[in-house]
Amino acid sequence: MEPRINHGQPGWLGAWLQERCRQGLGVPEAECLCLRMYYKFDGIPMALRHQLSRVTLASTFAELARRGWIRAARDAAGEDLLTPQYWQRLLTPNYHRSGPIYDQALGETVFLRLQRGLD
Repeated sequence: MEPRINHGQPGWLGAWLQERCRQGLGVPEAECLCLRMYYKFDGIPMALRHQLSRVTLASTFAELARRGWIRAARDAAGEDLLTPQYWQRLLTPNYHRSGPIYDQALGETVFLRLQRGLD
């Protein structure tokens, strides 16, 4: 499915993401990017940084999923992917987990692709 490019309001973080990566992302890439942006916000324009709270990021990524910018494999995440609660759970620290919080290498790779604006 082709992602709908609807940038929404000027200054919206989702518009910046859509502009930088027009073809969208798969779920694993989007999850790692969301976590990377939450834990490490360098490289994100100062004007957008106020949108990097857990609640705002969750709402942004849920909206991007509803618009088709985040591509899910058939039945991969179901309808949950479209809700802010899915993304809030992703961003909620799990202190019982051992090992890395997310795939940092994938998060950085996706973010570098965004910075360069490569599709």
